[in-house]
Amino acid sequence: MKTKYLLSLIAILVVMASCKRYLDVKPTDFTTPETYYNTEKELDQALTGVYSALNNRGTFSRNLVYEFAHGSDEGFYKRSAEAVNPRVYNHDASNALVAETWSALYAGINNANLLLANIDHPQMDEKVRGRIRGEALFLRAFLYFQLVHLWGDVPLILTPTLSGENVNNPRTPQKVIYDQILSDMTTAEGLVGNIKDFGFPGRVSKTAVQGILARVCLKMAGEPLKEVSKFTEAKEWADKVIKSGTHKLASGYAQIFINHTQDLYDIDENIWEVEFTGNGLTDPTKTGGWFAKKFSVRNTSSELYGYGEIGATATLYLKYDDIHDVRKNRNIATYYFRTNGSTMLSDTLQYAPTAIYARETGKWRIQDETSTQRSPDFGPTNFPLLRYSDVLLMFAEAENEVNGPTQVALDAINLVRARAKARNFISADAPSKEALRRIIQDERSRELCYEGLRKFDLVRWGIFMDVMKDVEADILSNAPSNMQYSAYGYTNVKVRNLLLPIPSIELSLNNSMRQNPGF
Repeated sequence: MKTKYLLSLIAILVVMASCKRYLDVKPTDFTTPETYYNTEKELDQALTGVYSALNNRGTFSRNLVYEFAHGSDEGFYKRSAEAVNPRVYNHDASNALVAETWSALYAGINNANLLLANIDHPQMDEKVRGRIRGEALFLRAFLYFQLVHLWGDVPLILTPTLSGENVNNPRTPQKVIYDQILSDMTTAEGLVGNIKDFGFPGRVSKTAVQGILARVCLKMAGEPLKEVSKFTEAKEWADKVIKSGTHKLASGYAQIFINHTQDLYDIDENIWEVEFTGNGLTDPTKTGGWFAKKFSVRNTSSELYGYGEIGATATLYLKYDDIHDVRKNRNIATYYFRTNGSTMLSDTLQYAPTAIYARETGKWRIQDETSTQRSPDFGPTNFPLLRYSDVLLMFAEAENEVNGPTQVALDAINLVRARAKARNFISADAPSKEALRRIIQDERSRELCYEGLRKFDLVRWGIFMDVMKDVEADILSNAPSNMQYSAYGYTNVKVRNLLLPIPSIELSLNNSMRQNPGF
């Protein structure tokens, strides 16, 4: 949300409410539901509290796009010292990051439940009330979408949790949760506003709902539910976004990610994004986000501090099948920072063309920040939850699964490739549905790498373990000796890592909860 929405967080009932267990959130603030939710302004402030679940460190500030999204065949943990971490698949149910994300998602859901339970209290314009209801319904469903694809069966709670009376919450079957997600999102689609009415992508809009519904349906069509009829629905939802005429591809690929860092809004390409403001140095209410610093090329100077903790795989590097494809040199850094003894400088040196195992990610870059005072940990870079190019590729995938291979699907892919200055695919490249499926799978990686989608895609396609072991074999066979350590996570990964473990603290407090297999 924009700064004016972020500042209102201090007035919200339960955003930072203290809790001893994650599915039993008891507010401790001075405000209660009986004295809140009585005006349109208070409802809108409460909605901001629901949005705040998105820029939490446990969600899209860090964990959902950094800790749990890698490693994959796009990125690996670029540290030679062994660590216990989800990125290298040696974590267990006691891992603090797992508990942090579980807690953050359920806290956001409880905020949404409180708002929805009290939304009819004030006298107000019914259209505004409907818009707030729609955004809250969608956000609750979106948070459940994160839970269910990360943990599988989880407790489905649709009413506010205000006391310790209901402490045993059994796991709800995934099918039931997905049906609820579809119901809430479909209702929301008819209530929320149009992105052009408010002019920035930080708020849920009609096309954002439609695009995320396409993503949900593609997941349901794949593993583990395999409801293949959902491919048709995915195609229909993606087609609604396309036919709305609201969005189009930005002319320059690199500029998309520069805009994320410089608080420049492009609602043509960016349909929905999580907004981060500032870096906490000059204004404590503008704390920024973590993820961009973790992805940035390593530099330990105060001006350009980046952790460089995610390395780009040679697997991704070699996926760029056209030497003219501009995405490769944006997504995978061509450079590293020069050092003078132990001091890292601001000028760069270029990697040799053969150095394809040591590179870091380059999609978001510290150099693009406009602030003259930069934090080593936090930055203003917004995170994209849905871009128009993703919608085009989801449409192509669903079209291929329903009717493929077709020219319609190829046309959608080629729009994305034309912007990247890569050659068009022709029908001879995709003589079968299987061949076009492989093209789409690779194209999603080329276009959307590091945007928190790749592991999700590999799992729903049912190819996660095979792909991970292929990357391991490539590193052990072809990487130089000083990069052999990068196979660590690919060696560790097991079938159990298709899901995260239920946090130990939740198991200890919830007698109805059962652990995921393998943990």
